[in-house]
Amino acid sequence: MLREIEYELDAEYSDSYNNEAIRKVRSSGDWMWEVLAVPLLARLGHPIKTLEALQRVLGIVQNSSVDDETLADLASKRAVEEVDLEMAPSWYAVWIGTNPGIAILALAARIDSLPSDAEKAKFAMLCLTAIVGSHTNSRCRQNYKTVEHAKTLYLLTHTHVRIEDDIDRTGGGVYSPGLRDDAQDARDGLLAFIRETPGKEAFLALEEIAHAHPAERLRPWSAYYAQQKATADSQTPPWEPAKVIEFHNSLESTPSTHRELWNLAIDRLLDLKHDLEDGDSSYAELLLLTNQETSVRKFIGNWLRDRAAGRYVIPQEEQLADDKRPDYRFENSQVYAPVPVELKLSQNWSGPAHFERLENQLCRDYLRDVSSSCGIFLIVDHGGQATWETPNEGPVRFEGLVTALQEHWLTIAWRFPSVEDIQVIGIDLTKRGGRAALKAIEANRAQVEATRGGSGMKP
Repeated sequence: MLREIEYELDAEYSDSYNNEAIRKVRSSGDWMWEVLAVPLLARLGHPIKTLEALQRVLGIVQNSSVDDETLADLASKRAVEEVDLEMAPSWYAVWIGTNPGIAILALAARIDSLPSDAEKAKFAMLCLTAIVGSHTNSRCRQNYKTVEHAKTLYLLTHTHVRIEDDIDRTGGGVYSPGLRDDAQDARDGLLAFIRETPGKEAFLALEEIAHAHPAERLRPWSAYYAQQKATADSQTPPWEPAKVIEFHNSLESTPSTHRELWNLAIDRLLDLKHDLEDGDSSYAELLLLTNQETSVRKFIGNWLRDRAAGRYVIPQEEQLADDKRPDYRFENSQVYAPVPVELKLSQNWSGPAHFERLENQLCRDYLRDVSSSCGIFLIVDHGGQATWETPNEGPVRFEGLVTALQEHWLTIAWRFPSVEDIQVIGIDLTKRGGRAALKAIEANRAQVEATRGGSGMKP
C-alpha cells in the first residue's frame, strides 16, 4: 500500500482520480496509519502535487502517534518555504495544531504579506478550514484549543473573512456548501468554543472581543455573551439532600468545590475579625504585646484549626515545589483545591509593599497551581504605623488600606486569567486593645529605637 501511495504522489499528473490508494487509506484504513505514518512523514519533506493529496496524507500522519514536536518542526519549514497559496495554508494549520503560540503569529505575518484582500481572505479561509475541519477536510491537532489561542484566531480571521461578505443561505433552496460556508462555520465555531468554556479566562476573552472586534456592530453581542458567561459561571451546583440537612443542623456545610472552600475560609476569618475587634473575650491585648509575625501566625492558625469542625484542615506552613511557604492553606478532603492565605503585619510593610506582595506573592506564586484559583490577603494592624501610602488615594489609615488593596485587585484582575477572585481582609487589633494598645505601641516603638541605637543603626 505504501508503494501504491508513493506511486500516486510521484505520478506526472496527480488528481482526484489518481489518488485512489490515498483516499481509501485515509477514509477506511485507520488500522494502517500507524505503520504508514513515519515513511509518509519523510515523503512530506518533498513537494506534493495536489491539495487533495496533501490534505489526505497530512490527515494520516496527524492521526498517528507522531509527536507534536516532530510535526511542528516539519510544518514550520514547509509553511515558510511553500509558495503555492493553496498548499501553504494546510502547512500553517498543521503548525498551529502542534505549536500555536508561534504559528498563529507566523500565519498573521504571512497573510499580511499578501498583496490583495482577495488573496488574504482565501488564504485565511483555507487555513481556517484546515485547522477546524470541514465537510471535505479533517481537522488538525488540537493544541490551539485554548481560550487565548481561539480568541487570537477568531479576531484574525474576522479581519480577513469579514462578516459583511458572508453568504446568507436562509431560504436559498438546496444547500451545497463551499469554501466560504466552511470558513464561516469554522470562524463561528471558535467563538462557540470560547463561550462554552467555563471560567474567568473565557469571560475576559469575550470582553476583549467586545472591544476589539473588527466588525463594530458585533461588539455589543460579544459584550452580551460576556455577561451571559458571568451569569452562568456564578451559578452554584444544586446541593445534595445530605448537604441540605447538614446546613439545617449547623448553619454550615462541608465544602465540595474550591469556591465553597474559599467562601468558608472568608467566613472563618471574618469570625476571627469580629472576635478580635469586638468580642468580649478578645485576645487583642495579648497579641499587641508581641510585634513578631510568627506569634500572630501561630495564634491565628490555632484559632482556625480549633473551629474547623472537620470541614477543612490547615497544615503548618506547607512547603511548595519552589520552596515557597504560604502562611496558611485551607484544604479539604472532598476536593483537592487549596485556598492560600497570605498574612502581613501591616506595621512591618510600607504601603507600596502591600500592593506588590498582593500581586507577586499571592497571585503569581501561591495561585499558580491550576487547582487553586481563589485566595485571601489577610493584613493585621498592630498599631505601629498610622498611615500607608497608596497608588491613587495618597496616605490612608488602616481601613483605607484594606479598601485600596481590594480595589487594586479589581484593576489588575484581567492580568491573571487563572485567578478567579481575591478577598482582602483587615483585622485591627487596636480597636479592642484600648489603652493597652497605646501602651503596647509606645513600648514597641521604644524597643525599636533602643535596638537601633544599640546596633549603631540610624533611626
